[in-house]
Amino acid sequence: MARDLFHELVREALEADGWIITHDPFVLKSGGLRLEVDLAAEQMLAAELGHEKIVVEIKSFIGKSKLNDFYEAKGQYDVYRRGLKKEGVQRKLYLAVDVDVYETFFQKSLIAELLEDELISLLVYDIPMKRIVQWITR
Repeated sequence: MARDLFHELVREALEADGWIITHDPFVLKSGGLRLEVDLAAEQMLAAELGHEKIVVEIKSFIGKSKLNDFYEAKGQYDVYRRGLKKEGVQRKLYLAVDVDVYETFFQKSLIAELLEDELISLLVYDIPMKRIVQWITR
């Protein structure tokens, strides 16, 4: 499976924020399919809270149509979420997108409503800064 254009950038940004990358990619076998989510990571929280575990699907939105890129990203997100649930994997799923895509395309009312209604969690990264600038957990 081909890696997203910003795979390494997001990986490095997660590591800079104290996340330990545990899988690259995170392979999940579910319902007769082999699914590959881009990254899995964990971070130690306060002692009483334990570890936080996540999986991250990275999307660049550099195709000819941001709407078509969104269709693909949402479809993958839905399949991965269902597979994680079906297999009882206790990791929070995030869709990683560039801050410019988030601030323009993801703020369009229909897209914003869909993200909220469908409870899609986002990890927003900044390409020039090579950092994560926002977590939106739903």
